[in-house]
Amino acid sequence: LILVEVTAPFDDAPSMRITFETEDGDRHEYPLRLPLVATCFMEPVNLDPGAFMQRWKSLEGPDRECQEVMKLPPTSSGIDEGYMERVANIIVDGLKFGRCKGVDPTNWTVSGAATFRTGAKDANGNNINVGCLVRVEANPKANAFRVTTRTLHPLCSKAVKNVALVSIKLAM
Repeated sequence: LILVEVTAPFDDAPSMRITFETEDGDRHEYPLRLPLVATCFMEPVNLDPGAFMQRWKSLEGPDRECQEVMKLPPTSSGIDEGYMERVANIIVDGLKFGRCKGVDPTNWTVSGAATFRTGAKDANGNNINVGCLVRVEANPKANAFRVTTRTLHPLCSKAVKNVALVSIKLAM
């Protein structure tokens, strides 16, 4: 069992090196990448539409926002309500975000909020946490998604966006 505590945002899987020596004196060393992504350290937050949009607007800026458009392959079955329900489940169950319903008047957008929890302490001895927001907007006619994340920390924004994109691709 390995217990992992994150001390700062990250956008690449952490690694570790296992080194041991056998009774015969043979030394072995194995570099390993841990199967962890930033969203493993999220705690869901449920916000009403007004609170979500207020926080969304307060996090505008190039160092806080990360956005990417992903077009599904032509061989995909397309984006329908079932696909959007799978995307919503990914945001809630996979990425550990609280779903913020009612933010948009359309069924083609999923919005969520979470807190990235760290074990690092601030000057007052409190754990440092980073608020995270995500919006996944579908364009069924273009067979594409736009994933936008906003946080106070650029690596958090990038990490959440990357995990969301990979997860949405897997929902096909």
